[in-house]
Parts: sequence; C-alpha cells; structure tokens
Amino acid sequence: MPAAAERMEIVRFQNQGLELSGMLYKPDGPGPFPAVLYNHGSAPGTLNDQAFQRLGPLFAERGWVFFAPYRRGQGLSSLAGPFIGDEISAARTRRILLGLVIGAPSVVLLYLLIARKRQRALRVAWGMTLALFAVFAIHFSATRAAAGTMVRLLETDHLGDQVAAFQWLEKQSIVDRMRIATAGNSFGGVEALLGAERIDYCAAIDASGGAESWASAPQLRALMARAARNSKAPTFFFQAENDYDLTPSRTLSAEMKNAGKISELKIYPAFGKSPSDGHRFAWAGSDVWAADVFRFLETHCLNQRRTTPAHR
Repeated sequence: MPAAAERMEIVRFQNQGLELSGMLYKPDGPGPFPAVLYNHGSAPGTLNDQAFQRLGPLFAERGWVFFAPYRRGQGLSSLAGPFIGDEISAARTRRILLGLVIGAPSVVLLYLLIARKRQRALRVAWGMTLALFAVFAIHFSATRAAAGTMVRLLETDHLGDQVAAFQWLEKQSIVDRMRIATAGNSFGGVEALLGAERIDYCAAIDASGGAESWASAPQLRALMARAARNSKAPTFFFQAENDYDLTPSRTLSAEMKNAGKISELKIYPAFGKSPSDGHRFAWAGSDVWAADVFRFLETHCLNQRRTTPAHR
C-alpha cells in the first residue's frame, strides 16, 4: 500500500482564464471521502510545500482528501499573476515616494516660515520636530496603503482563486461534496474565514489568521470581523501562545459567538523560542493540535447530516 506522500498528485484548475495548480492527497479506496481545502500562507515561492507535505499525509491517513491549491503568484501557480507580497511591498514603496515628493517640500517651506525669526536653538528644535512628524506621517500612510492592498487582494483575487479551487474540488468523484471543510494558516487563515463567509463549508479551521498584520491593519480587522459574523461554518481558531499576536483568534471567536455562530478557540503552549516559531505552529505543530482539529471536523462534518450542496 503506497504511503500518502507517494499518492500526492499535482492538479490544475481554472479561474477566469488563469491556470492554477495545487497538490492533492487522497486516502486509499474509491471514496467518496470528506475533504479539506487548505489555504496556504504568504511564504514566497514553494515554501508552502513544507506545510502541504506535512499536513497532506496526516489528513489522508485519517480518511480525508487534502487539497492545497496554490493561489496566483505563489508556488505552482507563480506564473498566474504577481506574488501578493510583492504587490504589498510595491504599494508601500509607492506611498513612501509620494510622501517624499509631496510632503518634503511642504515640510521645508513650513520650517522656513516658522523658523524665520527664531533663535538658532529653536530653529533646530522645530526642524527636528517637523522631520519626525514627516517621517511618522509617511510611515503611517505607507502602512495603511500596504494594508489596503493586502485586504483588497485577499478578498478579491485570492478569494476568487479559493472559490475556483472549491468548485474544482466538489466535482471530483472521490469527494463527498456535502462534507468539504476549509482550513488555512496565516494569510490562509484569513482566506479560510473569508471562504466560510461565502461558501457553505461544513467547518473552518483558522490557524493564526492575521497574526502578523492585525495590529497595523484596521482594514483587515474590519474585514475579518465581518466574515466572522457572517460565517456559514462552525470555526475552530487556534494559535501558539508565542505567536505574533493572539488578539485575532480571541476577537474573532468572540465575534462569532456574539452573532450566535458556533466557534471554538484554543491557545496552545509556546512552540519554539520566537514569535516566528509560534507562527509556524499552525502547520509545524500538527502533532500537538491534530486531535483537537480532527475532533472538531468530525463533530461538524461527519456527525452532522447535510442535505444541501456546499456551494451556492
């Protein structure tokens, strides 16, 4: 009997003319099996393969089809569009340059007007104050621009790629289309929650969604809070204690419960020694969280009778 890793297939699917690819892991047998659509994080290139290669066999051995589509600009779909990280960086750079072109002359003129009749010490103080204000204003504006681009791409192009992946997955004969869940880590956790707002998944797993961007991106906070309130799927939020920020999982779980939705939250002990290690726990710590995740999936996907198609 071949190992699950040896049964991995590279598959291709379309989204409005774009050819995207992903990795598919299948259990033994003809099925149909429950399935999970796994949304990857923002790591460039094929680095997300590390998560897929760890999680794919784990799910397949438990009787789940595991589909990990690469969204445009990353991994196997790198030729389908620009990398989201590059687009976010470009938005930040454009706003910094705009701030320098427009803001710097204004600051200099204001300094000259204020310092015209001031003593030298006061001129220096005013100059430093205005310079610091300009730096802060440009940084704040650039951060907002980057966050705006991130949110726009996650809720449009990248959510569209997830929907296309789901539509491909539900047509596969090996898949029980009434029992399809979604999951994801980091940016993929954001995507899992956005997908649960739009698609009738049987359950959703949000692992560290938004942990790196939450504090600096009010647009992301608003987007994810709305998705949590409107979610169609019971959702399990989890993070390691030493992740970048635990606020997203705590806030979003509370949003769902306040909206009368099914939600569960678990914060696990620290994983590794750094926030980066804690963030990797979303996929690298599967030995720790697997029992809880599969219990949640079995409760809401296998033990609940679903009588309507998963997509509408």
